[in-house]
Amino acid sequence: MRDWLPLAGLSPAARWTVLGAGALLVVLLGAVAVWAILQHRDASARQRFAAASTAYRQAMAATGETTPLAEAEQSLKQFLKDHARSASAAQVWYFLGNVEYRRGAHDAAVTAFAEAARRDTGSIGVLSRLGIGYAWEAKKDPARALETYEEALKGRGPKEFLYAELLLGVARAQEQLARTPAAIETYRRLLKDVPDSPRAEEVRARLAILGAAAA
Repeated sequence: MRDWLPLAGLSPAARWTVLGAGALLVVLLGAVAVWAILQHRDASARQRFAAASTAYRQAMAATGETTPLAEAEQSLKQFLKDHARSASAAQVWYFLGNVEYRRGAHDAAVTAFAEAARRDTGSIGVLSRLGIGYAWEAKKDPARALETYEEALKGRGPKEFLYAELLLGVARAQEQLARTPAAIETYRRLLKDVPDSPRAEEVRARLAILGAAAA
């Protein structure tokens, strides 16, 4: 086979150097192209996330109106369809859970919150697990709600995010299940662990209703 003419006058070592440089250039050009595509995709995702977030905020601010909720649901679902792997997907699933809850679609809310919790182990995850508990309560299933709240509390301490809210959910579910002694103990635990909680007065009121002292 005849040598490629531009390389014909080069030594074998020089030919390999030129060919290697060419191959590297091709790889670099490919990397640049991929980077450009990803940058465009990220920019598109950010724009769509901003639009979906705006629709979400407007829907949650609207009182007694179903149209904004339906529009927000559609916008959030479209974002998840188009940008399922986006870094914002967990937050969008959480938004969708709140919208479904407000719509009274509690099964859909559980599904959305569960997906958000699966994708995020931080604040969004904890908020989502709390949302799952609320949805089970709304479905009149305090046993599932209690299970959810207790699972979310595992490994969490009094100073951690939503500790008091989760503990209050446990006590509330225990009341609904007619486990009054357990509920009283949980309410007292909340006052002991988080004495400055904004929910403290509510907890004392629940204890009084149950005929129990705060301590």
